[in-house]
Amino acid sequence: MSLKNTLFNLLGRANPRFLKLVEKSLKSMPGVGDKVEGEYDEIMSKLEGSLKPYKGKFEAFTKLPETGRPRAEVLADMEAMREAEEAHWKDGYISGAVYHGDQEHIDFLNKVYALNSQSNPLHSDVWPSINKFEAEIVAMTADMLGGAGQDVCGTVSSGGTESIMLAMKTYRDWALEKKGITKPEMVVPVTAHAAFDKASQYFNIKMIHIPVDENFRADVNAARKAVNPNTVVIVGSAPSFPHGAIDPIEELSELARQHGIGFHTDACLGGFVLPWAEKLGYPVPKFDFRLPGVTSMSADTHKYGYAAKGTSVVLYRGQELRHFQYYTSTEWPGGLYFSPTFAGSRPGALSAACWAAMTSIGADGYMSATRKILETASTIKKGVNEIPELHVLGDPLFVVSFASEIVNIYKVLDYMSHKKWSLNGLHKPTCIHLCVTLRHTQPGVAERFLADLREAVEHVKAHPEEKGSMAPVYGMAATLPLRGMVSDLLKKYLDVIFKT
Repeated sequence: MSLKNTLFNLLGRANPRFLKLVEKSLKSMPGVGDKVEGEYDEIMSKLEGSLKPYKGKFEAFTKLPETGRPRAEVLADMEAMREAEEAHWKDGYISGAVYHGDQEHIDFLNKVYALNSQSNPLHSDVWPSINKFEAEIVAMTADMLGGAGQDVCGTVSSGGTESIMLAMKTYRDWALEKKGITKPEMVVPVTAHAAFDKASQYFNIKMIHIPVDENFRADVNAARKAVNPNTVVIVGSAPSFPHGAIDPIEELSELARQHGIGFHTDACLGGFVLPWAEKLGYPVPKFDFRLPGVTSMSADTHKYGYAAKGTSVVLYRGQELRHFQYYTSTEWPGGLYFSPTFAGSRPGALSAACWAAMTSIGADGYMSATRKILETASTIKKGVNEIPELHVLGDPLFVVSFASEIVNIYKVLDYMSHKKWSLNGLHKPTCIHLCVTLRHTQPGVAERFLADLREAVEHVKAHPEEKGSMAPVYGMAATLPLRGMVSDLLKKYLDVIFKT
């Protein structure tokens, strides 16, 4: 075994606090910090071309122009960029991201947005139409997710991350007032969305991670052992983003109910798919408010709800719980101030477009879309499993995650990017996935994906020496136990995005 591998193995078993000390020591050693920075810069320089494809093609602005540009000129530049980018997603080359994409649907939502472009839900007295739209978005989503006849309520948020963070903040405040818990903890599967970790950091809620089983579903026994007097909420995914696995929501939520704590089902990805999949006869376990232990849910209207980007729904069992989400200020000289979510001013046009999407599609439209997606996902799963070097992880419905014990899957990811595919690279375990959307249900897209994937595997087998562009980044993240260094690399990536 090499010295590098021996070091990785030792560090991989080390205490996290010790690892931080090791990282700090390494960075302070003469020459080491500069060497690390040099490695970062080399990786980023290779990625900058793909992140900044318009460099030199369009005028860049680092300060306001002395005189305003003609509107026609501004629109022409934007139209040119749109055309360049649209070709990528329109033909189904990306995982998730654009969930509907039909031009007629886009044109309809754009008209709705234009009609409501000046509206702001903060001024509910000026735009009561937005009150109507948001209340009905919440009601329709609650009804779809088992809330019919129950006291299920909620709010519209800006996306899944905000929905999740709002729910976690709600449980923190609820537990403080109702139980006197000053050091709150949440029990969360390792496969749950990163937004839960963000909530942990932002709201000072201790994260207790629990493992998943061989099918990537949360370990109920581990959850049972993790619950303690400081636990305020248990979390489950329906399904999880990485592998498309539905956690054992019934068992986990019952555990939460027995302990008198909250349970949150994160259905951001599956909230507008699983109810219809169940009606179509697919094996979907209960995951929603039909389970008495489920006290909150998140579901993204801007994913499979086919609304414009920027809306999600967070739901609660009872108005009392929702009250812990709200913000009110009674002593501000500017007057009485209150808002249901983190933002003050919000684009009411997005809520209007969401309401328009849901009411124009209807139950039959969602059922039809789900049928197409699940049938296409089944074709892709079968095709992936027929490639000898690959295997699908678990038994997902529409998020097809696959790995290999024969070829470097990140190099496969790189090669697929050269074929225009934009897939999601994952780790722990090392794999990649395709989140199937309506864009992939177009004739020939699934077949094209599988043909390109077979070609990618053969190419990687024939050229093992090629490093690729993203493979080194994912490889480092998957193997390097010094997480701070990986975090630094991601921050460098974000820095590149903001370069002009």
